[in-house]
Amino acid sequence: MSGPRDLPKGTVVRDSVAKRTGVVMAHDGGRYYLRPCKGGIEWTARREDLSATLSDVLRPAVAELNANSRKNM
Repeated sequence: MSGPRDLPKGTVVRDSVAKRTGVVMAHDGGRYYLRPCKGGIEWTARREDLSATLSDVLRPAVAELNANSRKNM
């Protein structure tokens, strides 16, 4: 069961301990399995060490702005 803090597969995150950005490949409890965005060897990280990247924060806002600009054409 997914909790509110779970990160779905495919989410791009920043690992504050490893100081790397990666894609969530899977998770088991509090451990996440990440892979570099351009491929490579997976590493594990704890959920509390992961945060959403800037693109994840901005994506919904940009989508809303684009939708609004299409309405005004």
